[in-house]
Amino acid sequence: MITVNFFTLLRLVLNISEIQLDASPEAPIRDVLRQAEAVVFERTSHRFLMKLLNDDGAIKRGTIILINGKNILDTNGLENLVRDGDVVALFPPGGGG
Repeated sequence: MITVNFFTLLRLVLNISEIQLDASPEAPIRDVLRQAEAVVFERTSHRFLMKLLNDDGAIKRGTIILINGKNILDTNGLENLVRDGDVVALFPPGGGG
């Protein structure tokens, strides 16, 4: 299983703090995010990827995506591989001022 944790406004909007996904041997985080959105949409009728990714699929400025506590931007971005037992944390860009 892969655990996906939602934080800050994402958690408030979705009213979900965590979901569990069936794990393939390994998959790019991009695919795991799509799978997570499908599960969340089925439960809540809400989509969340547009809060994390631009229209072209790139990570929005200010978005933080961690795999086991490591920021994916420090390595292979959306091509980072996620494996069974991994924990993914999603933080949307902050706002306000």
